[in-house]
Order: sequence, then structure tokens, then C-alpha cells
Amino acid sequence: MASSDLRILLAEDNEVNQHLMLRILARIGYDAVLAKTGIQVLNKMDRQDFDIILMDIQMPEMDGLTATKLIRAHYTPEKQPRIIALTAESSPEGREKYLAAGMDDVLTKPVQIDALVNILAAVAVQSDDEECATRDQSKSTSLNDYLILDESVMRDFMALMGDDGKDSARQLVELFKTGTPGLIEQIETASNKKNKDDLLRALHTLKGSSSQVGGKRMEQFCARLEVLVKQSGVEPFATFISGINQEFFELRLALDDFLDKE
Repeated sequence: MASSDLRILLAEDNEVNQHLMLRILARIGYDAVLAKTGIQVLNKMDRQDFDIILMDIQMPEMDGLTATKLIRAHYTPEKQPRIIALTAESSPEGREKYLAAGMDDVLTKPVQIDALVNILAAVAVQSDDEECATRDQSKSTSLNDYLILDESVMRDFMALMGDDGKDSARQLVELFKTGTPGLIEQIETASNKKNKDDLLRALHTLKGSSSQVGGKRMEQFCARLEVLVKQSGVEPFATFISGINQEFFELRLALDDFLDKE
């Protein structure tokens, strides 16, 4: 990988610092995508992969530490970027705190060009090594690699039910479709109330019911959210509610299509 091919995400809310960092990066031959909050970082990561995130610590809506913990808990190893803290704090204790949160290194503000060049060059070399090591791996495990609906699960259920298979499948799907909105409401309520036990219980229930109807992607999404809550707590969870609703919408459509053609 050529150094200039690095996919860089700059997470910085201060306009002066944004301008300065983008100019420094351009001067040494790099382009960068800009995010102004931790939530924007996660949204941009959902849309594309990055080799490195230059992560400001103090940002509105979600700070850099929380965003880093969510990235480390939520995304697969193939999608993990290097995360470099951008901070004015230079104490050894501060550095240990950032590394403990899952960051790979620390750049102290004002950022020195030679220090930034060295970090970016090291990332480019590491990315080359990993690309060679993983080139022949089998398929990755991103959420999009999982089927929205594994029809074989429903067909196995219908076969088990014998002559009543199709009617039983329709009843099972109807139960799932009518029961899931209440479960999602429980998840949102538990998130709003910061009730970790209730949130984990509702996620586990949704994971199980999704599995019963063959909703592989929803099942995997819930499993990853369980890990996220266990590792990072309830505080940053609310940003994923819309994703749960979207997964349910797509699974419901897939189930309806399956029953229509059976």
C-alpha cells in the first residue's frame, strides 16, 4: 500500500484544529474524511473502511474514548482501524488511559509533523503486512456477510410440522412480527433508563426469536450488541436503536416474501 493510499478518518470538532490537521495531512500527501463527533465516526465507519482514525478526545455527543470502546467492541477484526488519540494531555497517566481504552498510540497537540509522518508510515507498513497475511482468508464476518433470512431454517421447521407445515410457519412468522415491536420497545426503554440487566435480557430474547425464524443477520447483530453492552455499558447504546429497527424491517419483508412463494 502506498502511503498516500491510507484511508484516514479525522475526528475533530474544533474548526481551527480541523483546518490545521487537514492542511498538515495535505502537505505530507494524504487525504482524510472528516467527522465532527464520535457518533459521526461510527456512522462513517458503517459506510466505509478506514486504516487509521485520528481521534480527538473531547468531542460533543460522544467523546473519543467512548467512540474507541464502541469500535473495539462492535466491529470485526477485519474492519478494525488503528486509532491515534489527539490530545493536549501529555501525562503518562493520560497515555495509559487512552491505550487502555483501545487506542494504539497518542499524538500530543499541537501535533508535530514529524511525529504524524512516523505514525502514518508505520500504519502503511502494518497494513501491507496484514493485507498479505489475510489475502487468502475465507470470507469475512461482517454483518453483511450474514443472510437476512436463512430460508433453510423455515423449511426445516415446515418439514418437522408435516402436513401442517405451511400453516405452522405462517403462525410462527406472525408471532415474530407481532411480538418483535414490543421487544424493540423494551430495548429502547431499558437503554433510556440505563438498565443494563433489562437491556441484555431483551436483546437475548430478540436474538433467540430471530434465530427461530432464520433471521441470521438480526441474530448476529443482537449477539454483537450483547457483547457491546457487557464491555462498554448502556450509555452509548442508543445510537444502535435505529439499526435494530432497520434489521427488523428487512427481516419482516424477507419472511413475507418467503411465505408468498411457498
